[in-house]
Amino acid sequence: MVVSLKILNTKEKIIKSGKKQFLEIGFENANLRRICKDAGVTTGAFYKYFSNKEELFESMVGQLAYDIFNLYKKYEDKSFIKYNSDRPISKKVILEILELKDEASIRSVSFFYDNKESFQLLIFSSYGTKYENFIEKIIELEDKNHKKILNMIYKDGYESVITDEGLHLINHAYMYALAQLVVHSISKGQAIHNTKIISSFFNDGWKKIRGL
Repeated sequence: MVVSLKILNTKEKIIKSGKKQFLEIGFENANLRRICKDAGVTTGAFYKYFSNKEELFESMVGQLAYDIFNLYKKYEDKSFIKYNSDRPISKKVILEILELKDEASIRSVSFFYDNKESFQLLIFSSYGTKYENFIEKIIELEDKNHKKILNMIYKDGYESVITDEGLHLINHAYMYALAQLVVHSISKGQAIHNTKIISSFFNDGWKKIRGL
């Protein structure tokens, strides 16, 4: 039991030191020797738990990245179920979808805030890792889904109401606004309050674009 606790303590020290450095200067600039020095362990001890700093970073963000994609897919699936069950698509259903988007934003930000440090690492400190374009991949999915939705609403296609560039810029601004408020809000309550403001602001624009 004593050995097990010692092993766990060593690993926790490495993770704590690595997280601190990744948050301060980003993954690319983080130095493995400095991480070990600050953790009070040798590089040999480090390699007992992680093969490199990429694996250390992965241990901090991998599960969160997986959960975020699943959360996003869950709400997108709910949206398309509503759209596909309504032909022709009524204004009532469009408004219900926008309300669902509000709910998704609040639930997501709440989840992000509960994992604030890992979220900050994933979104703002991951340059040089396989996650460096993580938020851009979410935005690409958002672009794709919005095009699909607008094509269901407008018989002449989404291009009749918005350009590809315009759509991408709106989604880019929205996603980064949510990401920034997670990092800069001083409490979960403040983060949720700010999410409601931002979501309402963008949804008013989408109401106009969606013909409401």
